[in-house]
Parts: sequence; structure tokens; C-alpha cells
Amino acid sequence: MSEIELIILQLVSRGEGKYSWYEIAQGLSRLDVPREPDMLSVLKKLEIEGLLTRRIEPDSPRDSWELTGEGRKIVESFISPCYVINNPI
Repeated sequence: MSEIELIILQLVSRGEGKYSWYEIAQGLSRLDVPREPDMLSVLKKLEIEGLLTRRIEPDSPRDSWELTGEGRKIVESFISPCYVINNPI
């Protein structure tokens, strides 16, 4: 798993199912992480792999991302000082 994938999983975890792609992008912009591949590609990849789910609000273009059980296991297994994100978005 790449650094950007782990960080995105942590950001989604912190959002507790309430963060849209925009909040995730804001969180990434404050961190020194690789920008390739782009965030939306990584979100979609993690969704296909069964680590994230995406909800689109009815009658709205707003989405929200949430960890699956498998995604949560990965975040919990990689918690270490170098990956913990403490800054608020």
C-alpha cells in the first residue's frame, strides 16, 4: 500500500463518513505527500478494492466517503507516529 493510500484512508477515517472529496483534498494539501496518482484516482481505487464506500446525497452532487471494515483494519494496523495525522482540516 502506498503512502498516499494510507494517508487518504486515515483522512477518511477521521471524517467518520462525513468528508467529501473536497475535505479530503483540503487535508492532503496540508501534508507533504506525493501528488501522483491524483486523489480521486486513489479514492476510486480504494473503493474498488473494498476499503472505502462512497455515498452521494440525494438531489445533490455532494458525496461522502467512509471506511469499510477492511479499510478500518488497515488504518488500525498502520497507526504509527509517522502516519498519524493530527492537524484538523
